[in-house]
Amino acid sequence: MLLSFTGLLVMSAPSLTQAQDEPADAVQTRDDVAAADEAAEPNSNPDDKAAQPADDRPQRASVVTGQGTMALQQQWPQSAVWLEVDGADGTPTSVLSLVFTPLKNAATIAVVVLADEGHNAGEGFVTAFAGSLADRGLAALTLGLRAPAGGLKQVMERELPLPEASPAVSAADEAQAPQPVAAQVAGTSSNANPDPDPMLIDVMAGTELFEAELQYRQEVAAQLRAAVGYLKREGYQKVVIVGVGRGANFATALPELADSAGLVWLLPRFYPRDLNVLAERFTETPRLRVLDVQAALGNRSQSAMQRTTVMNQVEVAQYQRQRVTVQEPVQARQGDALASRLAAWIKADNKPDMD
Repeated sequence: MLLSFTGLLVMSAPSLTQAQDEPADAVQTRDDVAAADEAAEPNSNPDDKAAQPADDRPQRASVVTGQGTMALQQQWPQSAVWLEVDGADGTPTSVLSLVFTPLKNAATIAVVVLADEGHNAGEGFVTAFAGSLADRGLAALTLGLRAPAGGLKQVMERELPLPEASPAVSAADEAQAPQPVAAQVAGTSSNANPDPDPMLIDVMAGTELFEAELQYRQEVAAQLRAAVGYLKREGYQKVVIVGVGRGANFATALPELADSAGLVWLLPRFYPRDLNVLAERFTETPRLRVLDVQAALGNRSQSAMQRTTVMNQVEVAQYQRQRVTVQEPVQARQGDALASRLAAWIKADNKPDMD
C-alpha cells in the first residue's frame, strides 16, 4: 500500500510542477494552444505548430490577439522582440514583433512594417519583404494587425465621422451628466415595461461599436509608437513607416507621423472615412516624404486616383506614386521586388546615411 501511494505522488509531480510554472490562463495542453492559434490565424503557415516556450516567457501581460505569438516566437527565436505597450486602460502589455537587421554593415535607417489586416508579424509576404530590406542595408521591424472583431469591421466600412476620444470629465460633472444610452436601456428594462425600446438598443449597439473602434485604433497606434520608440532607442537615426493594405490607414493616422523619415503606402486599402480625411492628415506635414505603391491591375484604380488627387491638392511636396504589377493579395515571392523599390526610394533621399 505504501509503495502504491508513493508511486502515485511521483506520477503526479510533473503535472503539479507544470501548473505552478505556467500562468493561470495558460494551463492547457500544447496541442490546445496550437489548435487555438491555427483556428484564429488563417494566414499563418500550416506547417508551424504553436508550442509555448518553456523559457524566456514575458513576465508582463501579453496581448492576446489570436496572432499566433507563441508560434512566432518559436519560429523566429533570433528575431522575436517583445514591445512594451500601454493598453487602453493604462495597463502595460506586450506585443510580439520581429526585427530583421543587416548581416554586414550596421544600419542607420529602420523601417516599421505594419502588416495587412488579419495578418501577423510573421506572415509570408511581410517577413520576405522585411528580410529583403535587411539584405539591402536597412533594419526592419514587423508588426501584426489583428482584424476588427464582430460588427466593428462593418462599422469601419461606413462613411461616418472618425471616432474621437471624449474629454476627461470630473466626478462631480459625471454625476450630473445625462445617462449614457446603455444606462437608459438598463433602466428601462428594470421598470414595469421589461422590453426596452428597440431604437435604444440599436443606438446602444452603435455606441458600443463606436467605443470599440476608438479602442481598436488606439491599440494599433500604441503598437506603432512602441515600435518606433524601440528602434530609436536601438540607435536608428531615421525611421520609415510602411502600411501594407489596411495597415496604411493606421500608419497614416499616427499623430507622431511628422517625426518619421517617410511614409509608405504599400498596396493600400483605405477605409472610406480615412480616405475622406486624408487631406487633413497632411496639412501640418506637407514636407513629409510619401511613397504610394499602387497595383497597376485590379479594381482599386478609382481609389488610387482619388488619393493622388487629394495629395496634389494638399500639395504634399514629396509625394510619389509608383504603379506595380503584382498579384493581390500580395505574395511572399513579391517581397524582394517591392523591397528593392522601397530601398531605392529611401536611398534617393539618404545617400550619406546609406554609404
